[in-house]
Amino acid sequence: MDDRQLPPGVVSVLSTGFEDGLQPWLDAIALPAPDGWERLAPDGRLADGIATHPADLLTDDEVLAGIAGLERIASWVTATQTRLMAEFATRRPHRRDPHGRLSNGSTVDEFAGEEIAAALTLAPSTGRRRLDWALTLAERLPRTLTAMERGEVTYAKALAIHEETSHLPTDALAGVERKILPGAADKTPGQLRRIVKQAVLDVDADSAQKRAEKARTERRVGVDAGADGMATFWAVLPAADALGLYARLSDLAHTNRGADDRSMDQLRADALVDLVWENAGSAAAPLVQIVVTEATLTGQDDTPAELLGYGPITAQTARRIAADGVWQALHADFTGAITGVGQKTYRPSAALARLIRARDRTCRWFGCRHPARTCDIDHTLHYPAGKTVTCNLACLCRRHHRVKTRDENRKTGWKMTQEPSGAITWTSPTGRAYVTQPHTIPKPAPPTMRRERTNSSPN
Repeated sequence: MDDRQLPPGVVSVLSTGFEDGLQPWLDAIALPAPDGWERLAPDGRLADGIATHPADLLTDDEVLAGIAGLERIASWVTATQTRLMAEFATRRPHRRDPHGRLSNGSTVDEFAGEEIAAALTLAPSTGRRRLDWALTLAERLPRTLTAMERGEVTYAKALAIHEETSHLPTDALAGVERKILPGAADKTPGQLRRIVKQAVLDVDADSAQKRAEKARTERRVGVDAGADGMATFWAVLPAADALGLYARLSDLAHTNRGADDRSMDQLRADALVDLVWENAGSAAAPLVQIVVTEATLTGQDDTPAELLGYGPITAQTARRIAADGVWQALHADFTGAITGVGQKTYRPSAALARLIRARDRTCRWFGCRHPARTCDIDHTLHYPAGKTVTCNLACLCRRHHRVKTRDENRKTGWKMTQEPSGAITWTSPTGRAYVTQPHTIPKPAPPTMRRERTNSSPN
């Protein structure tokens, strides 16, 4: 075997003799001990050293050193893969049109990401994003990529740098990187993001203001379906508005804390719903369509229902919606196909609604003066067991509507009953009863009976 084919340590042993060359070679190939992990560069040797030491034989400090070392190795692996992806991109140049122009302005073939996705068993769109990310680091943020290779910048930190500088021209990035990378290893991703924001403002204040004005025009809200009958309601708002809204919700949550067993997160969520509904006006309740069987609605069975625009929901959730919203039944055949739309809805007729609001004037919770025109008209006894008639309807503000709906299926909680006269009895969790009467119009006083005097004289 030629000496050039041997590892450097072996060549050294052969050339210098056994006694002089063996120990340096053994030192070179020995796996690092735990007390040296934090001083080593992130690479395969460090990974081998950590992997070959049983975790249960390490001290607490050594376990932490191993965790930190693997985090730096993860950054190194990501950076190494990023460089390979960028190299792959150079091997897939974009095809030019007959005039030599790039159709989409990119120098990389539009399907290069698909090859990355196939190799990594990813969705095509994910492969394209991964390749775009690699090109961004390699071409626009080379110092950040080098810091990742050294284990000083994690993926999360590199992502923060990219997101905060994506709008900057390439020639301005080098100055930003020189400002932010020293000490980046000792900063959390959030701390580093704030430092990057400040650095961007220092080099591009005028453009930052223009971007802020443009970003404000993109404020919006949306809903994403979640699991178990839940959904995510989100909003993109100016930072000051978002922070102010969150602070307001927190204040309201603190005010109501201790009244029941809700957590602060639950209290904030409920406060948001209350704020929206209490300011939405009398026509606020939207029509919700649910596909549900009569048996499920009446509690005879628990066949799941479907909330249109969301998806399948449990029978219990369907019954709660029917009791707490304005809904319309949709008829389906045995295959689940919609065959008709119900003519009757949970919502009372306009004439009946006017009558209830005129009768109640305010929310029917004792002591609440919330005007009836902005209240929900709620069924005292669940529809369809309770009919949409005068003596089973009452005005409740959104807050007290929710209290009633939340507690009515609990053994301990507020209970509401209504008499044919419209009188409502609220029974508290402690068993005390409070009665509210509907407003009445005073009856006019009967006419005064007077005897007419006559001027006729007796005969």
